Amino acid sequence: MTPALFVANYIIEYSNKKGYPINNLKLQKLLYFVNARNIVENDSPLFEESMEKWQYGPVVPSVYHEYKRFGAFAISGKDIVKEYISFDTNPFANLSDLKIVKYESDAVENYQLIEDTVDALLDFDPFYLVDITHSHTPWKKEEPRIKDGVKGIKYTTEEIKDYFENNKEAMIWDR
Repeated sequence: MTPALFVANYIIEYSNKKGYPINNLKLQKLLYFVNARNIVENDSPLFEESMEKWQYGPVVPSVYHEYKRFGAFAISGKDIVKEYISFDTNPFANLSDLKIVKYESDAVENYQLIEDTVDALLDFDPFYLVDITHSHTPWKKEEPRIKDGVKGIKYTTEEIKDYFENNKEAMIWDR
């Protein structure tokens, strides 16, 4: 399965190629919708990492931290992270367990689904996407805890699948 950072890189590259503005907030919402779409259509997450329920909606923490330096400003294709260190097992184990994983856009799975979803959500303002995700039951049911500052509340594949399959209007990529 593809690392979330590499799916994010693909979204950034594709958005830049098409002239679509992309910042970290919109990137996070696009990750949510491409992942939800893949769960609904292919019965599995698009990337390895879990998404978390944050104040501004769904977030992949590792991707957020890589691109938070841009704030609300656009992320360009030249700014993407081309490699990262992967830990096959325990990150405090042997150095031999470390491996450098390089990003290659042609290795990203389901690229057509990603492109079609990005195209469909092009005109949505990032804060409008935040509002949409806040109306989804998986986020809404945790809202009091999120507002209390509880960290690490994860989305599950099952709740995403269940929500979208039972709320077809939430599939905004099909509008």
